[in-house]
Amino acid sequence: MADPTYIILVVLHIISAATAFAITMPVASALRRAAGQGREAKAAIAQLANRTGMFATIFGTATLATGLALIFYRGGFKAIPPTIHAAMGLVIVMLVLGQLLQRPTCARITAAVDQGDEAWAAARKRFVMGDGILQLLWVVVLVLMFIK
Repeated sequence: MADPTYIILVVLHIISAATAFAITMPVASALRRAAGQGREAKAAIAQLANRTGMFATIFGTATLATGLALIFYRGGFKAIPPTIHAAMGLVIVMLVLGQLLQRPTCARITAAVDQGDEAWAAARKRFVMGDGILQLLWVVVLVLMFIK
């Protein structure tokens, strides 16, 4: 029978990673649909972008924390393959990129609510680019987790 603590850590790790990966996915299409809409629609989507960004950061941090807990539970950094080291490094990079790239972009989206469709389109394009980069990095992390 498997160790219950290990199973709980793995389940929490997978749930947090899946949530961090998927939570921002609907935002890009919502931003596109809001173009040309009224102020209220844009304000609601801007609030959605900010909220999902906050939750992505929380769940990304939870992924890192549960990953570290799993590493130390299994015997430390010497006991895990180098691909796990790389995946953990990429999660840290993603958390930094989220703060340096996406967070200011969400602020631009909020400001663009009152600045017109050109400002909205520019902020949307920047958000989609950053989100695409982060989603690609999540896929790389997922692949690294399964390579031994």
